[in-house]
Amino acid sequence: MPGGTTSMRREKSLFNALLTHFLMGVALGLTLVLLLGLIDAFHVRDLVAKSDAPIQTTVMLVTTYGLMFGIGAALTGLVLTLEEES
Repeated sequence: MPGGTTSMRREKSLFNALLTHFLMGVALGLTLVLLLGLIDAFHVRDLVAKSDAPIQTTVMLVTTYGLMFGIGAALTGLVLTLEEES
């Protein structure tokens, strides 16, 4: 019987950890955009509907929030992962 215990799971690579954080951030950003459109507390729905190109405005809003939250979560995950390793 060995004295130390070993983990059965391999350690995640840095890329996989950052990708996981990025995807969780994108999901959070898309959820926020959905809630902003459904709740309509800030009149986002009216702003999009009254714009000259509502489809392009919607696409830009969704991609901006998704990328913004995704990149923020990936950078936060990078800092936490590097801090954990050192």
